[in-house]
Amino acid sequence: MEPLIDSIVQKLHHLPQPKLNEVLNFVEFLTWQEKGENQLDVSESTAEINPTFENIADRLAEEFAKSVGTNLPLLSDYAVSRAGIYEEHP
Repeated sequence: MEPLIDSIVQKLHHLPQPKLNEVLNFVEFLTWQEKGENQLDVSESTAEINPTFENIADRLAEEFAKSVGTNLPLLSDYAVSRAGIYEEHP
């Protein structure tokens, strides 16, 4: 296992800072997933979002925007209103 880790670390030295941040976010995600955590790390005194989570959410939003393009149909005001959401429920 050590030779693999050494090889990864050696390759990390050649990456630019933004790519290193992506790798760090991915490793933190894998660690979070491995632990089976299903809640955000929220402090008791404030409801601050973990900066790593915010970075991942921003990247996901950017990727989604790239995949749908600029001609995304918008929902009407009625569609996002309470009446529109629950119209099929008694």
